[in-house]
Amino acid sequence: MPLRDLPTESKAAAALLRTEELQHRRTIRRTRWQGVTLACLAVGATVFVLLPGPAGTGCYLWRATSQPVSGRGWALVLPVTLVALVFADRLSADRFVLRQQVRGWGALTVAVVTGATWTGLVVQGRAGCSTSPAVIGTLCCGLLGAAVAASWATRVRDVPPLLAGPVEDSSAEPLNQSELRETFVRLVSAIETRTVRAGRPAVLAGVAAALLLVSTVLPWRELIDPVATGPTGAEAGVIRSQLWELPYAAGWAVLVVAAAVTTLAAAVATPALRSADRVLRPAAVATGTLVVVGILAAPVHLPPRLGDGVGYRVGVGVWVALGLGAFLLVLGLVTSLRRTPWELAIVVVAGTAGIAAGLFAPAPAGPQYEPDVVAGVPYRLFDLEGGQLEDRYGMRVAVGTADPLDSLAETLDGTPGQWLLGRTGSEGSTLFEYRDGVALPRVSLSHGTTPPALIGVTDNRMLLLAGGSSGRPWALLSVPLDLVAADLTLTHKNPDGSYYVTPGVNVLASGTGAALLQRNADRSIALRDGTTTWQIPANQLRVGMRLTDFVVDPGPGAPGNEVSTGPDGTTAWRTSRTGLAVLRPGGRTRQLTGIAPAGCALSSDVASSSMSVEAFAVDLRGNLWLGGSFPTSVVTPDGVQRVVPGNTAAVETIEARPDGSVVLGSSPGGGDQVIRVDDAAAAAPSYPAAPVPTARCDRRTPANGTTAYRATVMDAARVDPPVNAEGRPGKAVSGASTQLALDPRGRVARVRMPSAAQAWAPDGLGGVWWTVPSAARPVAVHLQRSTAAVVRDPQQASVGQRGESAAASGDRLVTGIGSATYNLYGPGQQVRRLPVTGELRQDSLVQLPSGAIAMVLGERLVEVSPDGRSTALLGGVSTGWPLSTTKVPVTQRTADGLWFTGPDGRAWGYDGSHLVRVDGPGRVTVVAGPAQGVPQAADQVTVIGDDLYFELGNDVVRLEPVR
Repeated sequence: MPLRDLPTESKAAAALLRTEELQHRRTIRRTRWQGVTLACLAVGATVFVLLPGPAGTGCYLWRATSQPVSGRGWALVLPVTLVALVFADRLSADRFVLRQQVRGWGALTVAVVTGATWTGLVVQGRAGCSTSPAVIGTLCCGLLGAAVAASWATRVRDVPPLLAGPVEDSSAEPLNQSELRETFVRLVSAIETRTVRAGRPAVLAGVAAALLLVSTVLPWRELIDPVATGPTGAEAGVIRSQLWELPYAAGWAVLVVAAAVTTLAAAVATPALRSADRVLRPAAVATGTLVVVGILAAPVHLPPRLGDGVGYRVGVGVWVALGLGAFLLVLGLVTSLRRTPWELAIVVVAGTAGIAAGLFAPAPAGPQYEPDVVAGVPYRLFDLEGGQLEDRYGMRVAVGTADPLDSLAETLDGTPGQWLLGRTGSEGSTLFEYRDGVALPRVSLSHGTTPPALIGVTDNRMLLLAGGSSGRPWALLSVPLDLVAADLTLTHKNPDGSYYVTPGVNVLASGTGAALLQRNADRSIALRDGTTTWQIPANQLRVGMRLTDFVVDPGPGAPGNEVSTGPDGTTAWRTSRTGLAVLRPGGRTRQLTGIAPAGCALSSDVASSSMSVEAFAVDLRGNLWLGGSFPTSVVTPDGVQRVVPGNTAAVETIEARPDGSVVLGSSPGGGDQVIRVDDAAAAAPSYPAAPVPTARCDRRTPANGTTAYRATVMDAARVDPPVNAEGRPGKAVSGASTQLALDPRGRVARVRMPSAAQAWAPDGLGGVWWTVPSAARPVAVHLQRSTAAVVRDPQQASVGQRGESAAASGDRLVTGIGSATYNLYGPGQQVRRLPVTGELRQDSLVQLPSGAIAMVLGERLVEVSPDGRSTALLGGVSTGWPLSTTKVPVTQRTADGLWFTGPDGRAWGYDGSHLVRVDGPGRVTVVAGPAQGVPQAADQVTVIGDDLYFELGNDVVRLEPVR
């Protein structure tokens, strides 16, 4: 009879089945020791997270700290993850397969959270975090929780079947209640209590491969810098690099990740695919050999550290990866022992491939830059890219100064050593010791917006020039190399008036203004501050030195300008903005630049070449090296200019070294480069000589003049008190420009132009004119021996009116106020405007006493009468002959030079070496030349009475006629 026809027995059977099902679920839901342990670990992790650490560690996990803790967020997630795993296991108790997956993924989640916490704490590098009880307890709870969860996931307790044995096959007759209940329970026990288990080797291999992938983000290399060795090093930490940040190991890192991913995939697929086990063993062996051999071949080999502990050391990631690689290797070999010969052969081949890749894929460091060095041939000293040097271990050092040679120095006593000053912030730099292609940081410097210039290293101390910007203080400092950091800002002073610097730093000398320095081949430095130049031997740079003992003045223009000397006594110096002179032992001063006409190519005679010299230096044998926009050249002691081979144009700075080499600093394409020439002093005479100068450019034979003069270098001219815009003394704001004039006592002095002055000019009698723009009417002021007269323009200023050019003669003044309009100021407050067509050249406006004006329009010198009539005097060719040339007509001469009103009231010109007078159209007379004492390459010429004053740098040379 069917069961549905027995309602009473049906209800009884259903009730009995329900009772047995509840009893079965109660059995499988019973909390095991793993769940209790996870709950306890969750409570412990919560306690450790909330536990405040010691105040000195700065590694609280919950409370706010002055320094961030990278692993704090993950530490807060850890107890939540443990509790969530226990609840998820309880909720999935009825479904055995789902429960198995929950436990497996839960174990992985706990491991990942713990690893993230540990990684965050390790990467930040503070020693306090490794000793904090809160951190240690949290990590221990996480590790134990991951281990318990993994055991829980791999060891599932089977529920024993309710029937003692198998049930016999039922007959075709309907089942009774006992048979129905027995069949139901047997089916449940047979299906739901059997779970798929992965083999232990596969689980272990998968876990090791996953941890190997995680180890790549751990520190593989640590750089212990001076801050880490200092008193606060435990909290500051060290500089760490992950595997992916090592450029020389990038290829090997890709192979490691690929092998680990293959091993992990095979381990995951092993429970479902029996064939995956054949892939797992070779993959594990290949991964293990690749990691072990690669680490032993490359990452563990680091350069030796310095005596103070600064240098590289192996990071924790290397040791973790090495241990995991060895584990995978052993596991793969052990599980392959009882396999068929061909399977064992595959494992051997995989291990061999791993060994080969481990030996050749990684490199101990990046390739060191090794240039082709040939004596006398320029080569790049460093492989700079965009002004940055990258050493063999990936350390980037940026050139920290505008002059690349100010960031590069050697030991001052000649012992081996190379030092780099790298910019590490907007107001900070670091000194690096560079040896064997490795840059190691030594001292961190805080210097403000102006970076210091590195002089060199001696006696375990660094010498440098700090400050030196316009209007700011500067100081020569001696900084010990064992100092962690130094403050060089020079913004505060001690009660005794000295500048405050970090204790241990010595101030050797100090001053105010724009200071620059240059190292010489005779082991001295040339220091200049705009008004004075000092030459200090390197062994005299010590505490107690006096700058006054080292003042040098080889000739006019040298004070405050660049000076370079060689061991043989050869001295070169900059005389003016364009002038350069050289003095050799037993010889006379020779002017090299600033006197050739425009457009003259590089020639064997340097004085006959149009060159704007940006840098120069005298080497070990007296050769003078010149650099600028032109190809780098060298003037040998025989006076011949020779071209340096190779592409060495655009040189901005030059340094001649005591070993006979020469170093050039350039910025091709915007990136700094340092070029070195070994044995440069010996090789210079072998360089090819430049071509012979053309007849137009030849300045080797100067012209003689008609007037004899006596040249005298004057004492420093006194600076008069400032005056306001209308020439009255009192409260006034002065500009940066000055003009030579006579004071009330008839002495030559410098008058500081008011900041409001737009254009100014001397009047030839000891006075000075200047103009002041105004929205209503422009004003002209005539200052004579502290007495000022103001002349106002009766006409209003036009829109866009300029006034950059001016010339004066006595009580007359002319100013250019537009492209073709000039204001003429005459005696008795006369002011009128004169239109003149043509483009006026700078410094080429002359006011004649007669009221006429002379000016250079285009390429011609033109005289314009008061009524506007113009007469051509000379010129007309852009590349004409010099003014002092008498071989060609005046129409073929150039009008380049300084033009002014001479002592006789006529238009005079100065072409850098000669004084000429224009007597009329087509008539030019050479008044004086170098033989008559005319200074060469002067910046400005001022006439006061019958005397002429030439300004060369900070010096003034007075030229008075011999009567």
